[in-house]
Formats: sequence, C-alpha cells, structure tokens
Amino acid sequence: MKNLFVVFVVLISTGFYVFENYAQCSDAGVCQLGGHLAKGEEKELFNISAAYKYGYSGKDDDVQYNSFVLDGSYNLLENSSVQVLIPYNIQSGPEGSVSGVGDLILSWNQQLYSNENSSFNASLGAKLATGDDNKDSLPQVYQSGLGTNDILFGLSYTYSKITVGAGYQLAGGRNDNILRLERGDDLLLRASYQFAFNQLSIVPQLLFIQRLAKSSILDTTSTDEESFVEVEGSDQAQLNFLAKLEYRIDENISLVGDFAIPFIKREVNLDGLTRAFSASAGIRFSFN
Repeated sequence: MKNLFVVFVVLISTGFYVFENYAQCSDAGVCQLGGHLAKGEEKELFNISAAYKYGYSGKDDDVQYNSFVLDGSYNLLENSSVQVLIPYNIQSGPEGSVSGVGDLILSWNQQLYSNENSSFNASLGAKLATGDDNKDSLPQVYQSGLGTNDILFGLSYTYSKITVGAGYQLAGGRNDNILRLERGDDLLLRASYQFAFNQLSIVPQLLFIQRLAKSSILDTTSTDEESFVEVEGSDQAQLNFLAKLEYRIDENISLVGDFAIPFIKREVNLDGLTRAFSASAGIRFSFN
C-alpha cells in the first residue's frame, strides 16, 4: 500500500508543480492514436481505463478544466485493434461554467511489421463532434467540444524501448461557436523512451505540434454577414514534454497517469486547448 501511495503522489504533485507553464498533448486528438500497439507491451485482448484529468488555461483566460475519460481498446485480430475514447468535460471561469460530453475519438490501429527488436505501426481515426461547441453562447475556451469532425492519421516505429512517430489531423471546417472558428490542420512529431522498473513503467515523450494554417473567425467589425478574418499567431508551433506512468498492481489492474510541461508555448488560445498545465490519474483493467 505504501508503494501505491507513492505512485499517486508522483502522478498528482509532479503535474501541479508546473503550474505556470503551457502544455498540452495535441490540439484536438491526434496524439491519442496508436496507444495500444507499442512494442514491448503485453498485448491484451481487451482493456478499458477510467481517468480524471485536471487542467488550467493560464491567467489570461483563467479557465479550469475537469475531465472524466473512458478509454477502451479491443484486439480484433492478432495485429489489429480498435480504440474508443470519450470524455465528460467541465469548464469553469470568470464568464460562466459549461459541462457535457466531449468529442468522441475512434481509431483503428494496425501493426504493419514486427520482429524481435522492432515494429512499425499505423493508425487511422476520427474525432467526432459529439460535444457541444456553443453552449450558453460562451467562447470556445468554455466549450466541451470543438464542433468539427476531424480525420486522424498516425505512423510509429519502435526499436527496443525507443519510439518515433508522426501524426496528422485534418480539421473538419468551421464550427458553430459564436466566432465560427475554423482551425488549421495539425502535424505531430513524437519521440519517446520506455523505462521499466519492476511494476512501474515511465514513458517520457517529446511532442512537436505544428498548426499548418492560421485559424479564422467571424469578423465582428464587418457589415458583411459572412466575413471572416485570420488570427495572427494562431499557427504557432508547440514543443511539449509529456510523461506517461503505469504502475501494474497485477496482470489485470494498473494505475495510470500523465503530466506535461512545455518547451515552446502557444500564445493564442482561440480553440480553448492551451493549458497552463495538465495532469491525470486513473485505473486500467486488462483482459487476455
């Protein structure tokens, strides 16, 4: 029990230590792809996890984010799996509070090649606009969903405990929020290394995310009904450090968590995805 307590303290307190930094995993979901086909992990037939995640937007927006996330994966074939992720999000700040189901992420993960030391994997997925993007006519930073149906692509190569990968998120157009936000596509580059200490696994990662076009919003100064303007700085790059942790209690139950800090931060938060920090803790059940 003492070891379990130590693990939870590490998962929570390390994330809160980076309070005034800006970090996030991905602009809208592409970094969620391929999480269950990593080389060196035991391939279970089915697993499901439940986690709580806390985030803070920073002082400019002063919005707090609380999410409860269900994530499940099922191996249909020996080298193929399907993954489903659904969050319930709560956002609160100076302008109000919004809660509701977030955007659903579905993906197919396929192992294309594998030998004793390495593997090559591909993923194809979608982020579906199941979350509300214009509740109470509040800005996008308060909304539970992004309001677009996006396509996700991912590739990864693993050699021993090192993994490198790339992802692409094809944004699904303009949403229905009060500013009618349209995001650019995202390119993701990732590198990670797995450390294993008996029952504890730690996977630090570097994630580089480049927004490939400026976001555009409704031009509120124009007399034209459908006039839009690009927002300067909304295509900035990000470089984040993300660490995922897993403590295996037995062959079927694990404690999981993650936290992130930035090396390059985004200044523009039109899409409501920038975080001053984020940290999560949860539990995963695996079945062979």
